[in-house]
Amino acid sequence: MNWAAFVVLLAGFIGGILGYLLTRGVVKNIGVPMDERGNEIAKLAAARTLELVLLADVVLLYYSLIVAKDALCAGILSTLLTLIFFGNLALRLYYSRKM
Repeated sequence: MNWAAFVVLLAGFIGGILGYLLTRGVVKNIGVPMDERGNEIAKLAAARTLELVLLADVVLLYYSLIVAKDALCAGILSTLLTLIFFGNLALRLYYSRKM
């Protein structure tokens, strides 16, 4: 089996399970539709996600510039997108338990 196909299938499977579990936790702790507490949690999660994305973006850009010599731009963009999506869900779950 091709290793790239195996990695894509494994990442999709793990990402699907992680997304399901995080979404289930957010719906259980915040509720749908969100109330004032849920909106405040969403604001905090969005702010922390932006900080996390900025840090990851700087690290990945330095990596692509110094180590990879700009050969992994597609991987960097997909990593950044995944970080934004799952980071926001994870921080919403964290703040829903904390507040």
